[in-house]
Amino acid sequence: MNRVISIFAAWGLAALMVLCIPQMSDALGLHVKAGVSLTREPQFDTFYGMGGQFDSHRWMIGGNLDLGSVMLPKLHLLPGLDIAAQENLRVYAVNLDVVYFFHQTPVGRAYFGGGFGTHFFRPQIASDAIESESAVEESVDGPQNDTKISLNLPLGYQRKLSPMLAWFGEMKLIIADDEKDSALQFTIGFRFGNE
Repeated sequence: MNRVISIFAAWGLAALMVLCIPQMSDALGLHVKAGVSLTREPQFDTFYGMGGQFDSHRWMIGGNLDLGSVMLPKLHLLPGLDIAAQENLRVYAVNLDVVYFFHQTPVGRAYFGGGFGTHFFRPQIASDAIESESAVEESVDGPQNDTKISLNLPLGYQRKLSPMLAWFGEMKLIIADDEKDSALQFTIGFRFGNE
């Protein structure tokens, strides 16, 4: 059932990217970013109280395409792709975020938003672990792949360097159905194109 929902969500995101034609095509821009995602590995099978800590991280690179305003002049559609790496795990995430620019000055603007993502988890088999019996069985069957749906909550700031170039910093809260799939992502990058 979870696989059916994931496939439906992936096709739904693709359809939204095609069907959502922006009102202002002059606001087209490309965001290129790199950063780190802080994650948690569950240590207990049961819940023991409030709070928590981040105990692992994933390095990530990615990009977004700013398609301009959707329904309001300050509301922009940003489909994107992120690739994260953590030891023996690769995560490919396809995102569809909508951001609202709530503060604008001649040199910078701040935004917050929300959206959905589809995360494709692809574990890698370590070459030194092949001797173990479980690794041999896994290599015969292939590594277990997993697909998850997440809710994305970005918050960021862009500062103009020239008419067609800006730098930005972004913090994104990624909420998934499992604790180990959720993350707090910090990225910096450049925005190419018109505002």
